[in-house]
Formats: sequence, C-alpha cells, structure tokens
Amino acid sequence: MKLFLYAVILFSVMGTSCRAPQMLIKQETKIDTFNLQFDFRTVQPYEYRQLLEQRLEKFVSVYNGETHPFKLSLNSGDTLQSCTIKVTRSKFVSKKQSNLHLGYSVLGLGTFGYLLATGFPVPVGWVFIPRARTTLEPKLSSDISDVEATTSVGIISSGMYRSQQKQMDIQSTKFLKYIVSIVQTVEEEYENKKQ
Repeated sequence: MKLFLYAVILFSVMGTSCRAPQMLIKQETKIDTFNLQFDFRTVQPYEYRQLLEQRLEKFVSVYNGETHPFKLSLNSGDTLQSCTIKVTRSKFVSKKQSNLHLGYSVLGLGTFGYLLATGFPVPVGWVFIPRARTTLEPKLSSDISDVEATTSVGIISSGMYRSQQKQMDIQSTKFLKYIVSIVQTVEEEYENKKQ
C-alpha cells in the first residue's frame, strides 16, 4: 500500500505528458535520392579518412544495388534531401598514453587494495582506460525535416594497447553502423508516411 501511495505522489509531483513523439521526417516529404554529405576536414590521420570514405562508398554501392524506397548518393554537393555529417574531432590512443593510463590504474587499484586491507568502510579505487573517439554532428536538411537541433554524437572504443590501425578499424566500423542507423531511421519513417 505504501508503494502505491508513493507512486501516486511521485506521478502527481512530476506531472505527465501525453505529447506525441516528434517525427524526424515531414509528412509531405518525397525522397528520390537521399544525399549523404560528409565534412572530413578535421579527420586525422589521413589513413582514417580514407578508411571512412572506402567503407561509406561500399555501403552506398550495396544499398543502391538493393530495393529501397530511395537511392543514396555520397558527397554529391546537393543540399536538398540530405543529411550533412560533420566530423568535429577524431582521437586515437598512443602507446605512451596507454602506458601512462596503466600507471594510473595500478595506482588506483593499489589504493583500493590498501583501503580494503586497512578496514576502511568505503573502499575507493579507480581504473583509467584510454579511449579512441570520433565526434560528429549530423543534421537533416530543412526540406525533409523540421528538427533543427544539432547534437554531437561520440563514437567511442577502447584504445588501450591497440595498434592505431586496429583503433581506426574499430572506429570506422562503429561510424558506418551509426550512418546505417540514420539511413534506416529515415527509410522507416519515410515508408510509414507513404502508407
């Protein structure tokens, strides 16, 4: 009974919202070709940029070879019916950073062990794992979407004691999965609006 009363009080204090979720695609949108525009100017190293471009070209080629409600184009320069993705940062972990973070982690775990052994009631410790990261900002063109807010998306993977090539491979795979999810979301909403 107390749990029920607590739930009633919580919902009355918080209030409820019956607003429908915001749709990504406008109702009247017609898409023949969905243009993927990428801004890779800040991407370093150059090999990572090449890897991203190769994987995206392959994805667009495979997608266009299948049956979908629209085709994809890659960096056509067309600003209509497009998704512009700006890569604002790419970072990879060096061997020196891995060694430094290992030292921090050993210190943190040592502190945890010491506090636990001395009977400290709340043992505290830490581990630092350096991460590779690619930060990007996707934005749909105003002719197909009313969503104006641009949010940064971080693609993160562990980089500790991995070669830079392996880090780039993992990051580019995650990057491509994110792009595929954007295309699938647009396609799903577009198909639902046609029905």
